[in-house]
Amino acid sequence: MDFRYHLVSLVAVFMALATGILVGTSLLNQSLIDSQRSTIAGLADEKDALRHDLATAQNQVGYRDEYLASLHDTLLAGRLVGHHVVLVALPGTARKDVDGLTKTLQDAGAQIAGRIDVNADFFDTTSQSDSVGKAILRDQTIRSYALSDVKGSGAEAQLAGALVSRTPKGLEPAAAELVNQLDRAGLISREQLTDRGDLAVLLTGNPAGKSGPADERITTGSVRLAAALETAGEGTVLAGPATAALAGPVVAVRRDGTVSAAVSTVDGIDSPFGQVAVAYALVEQIAGSSGQYGGADSGDAPLPQFRVPPAKK
Repeated sequence: MDFRYHLVSLVAVFMALATGILVGTSLLNQSLIDSQRSTIAGLADEKDALRHDLATAQNQVGYRDEYLASLHDTLLAGRLVGHHVVLVALPGTARKDVDGLTKTLQDAGAQIAGRIDVNADFFDTTSQSDSVGKAILRDQTIRSYALSDVKGSGAEAQLAGALVSRTPKGLEPAAAELVNQLDRAGLISREQLTDRGDLAVLLTGNPAGKSGPADERITTGSVRLAAALETAGEGTVLAGPATAALAGPVVAVRRDGTVSAAVSTVDGIDSPFGQVAVAYALVEQIAGSSGQYGGADSGDAPLPQFRVPPAKK
């Protein structure tokens, strides 16, 4: 009898303890649930506010671009009449940016002398095992078909000499042959080249998310190519989309005091504003000046100074 009494008492104690734990846990969970609901409601409000801010910013950008587009002809008319421009696209350049800039430069009166894609293999080096083959092929091609006025110079100087000249007089046979051979070797892609230009626009695309050895070779070689185009012709602008101000060739040129003193850069050619900036930067180049332009803090100003184009010699 005593044993049964104690057993029933113990069961009652444990049942009371279990009930207490269950009730306490329920109350705690309700508190957590209320807290989570409050947090979620706050995040939802914050998301709605951010969505509204984003829509407002997009509308402002659209308004700016439409306004600039309405002034397109007025801003560009006659800026580059009498000049021949070669467009040189680096690896990763978006086709829409090339097409958009081509139309803008033509609206400014320029004649597009050629469009060339430079492939990543063109910038290979013999010092790295993963790039020796194409580097040897490039150097052999350059030695075999070198232009006499830049003989002994590197591949970038040879390509630049074939594409631009301060006094272009048509595409000379030696320059045409060098371009053909580089194209045949898969180092460049010749889309169109009817003449040598007196001006060059070097185009780049969005930088790689995680830069590797190949990206570093392209960036280093692009700086040399920009400098070579500037030396060979009457002016060179290196341009890319807004993200080009974060990494890659545009950043490398801006950090190189010697090259940036001669070569202009523009970030933001994925907008009408940036495309107009390229045309104005070319006018500035013709006048013998340079600058760094775009929306990034690393630039000198959003747009080059409006100036009357120098008379064509």
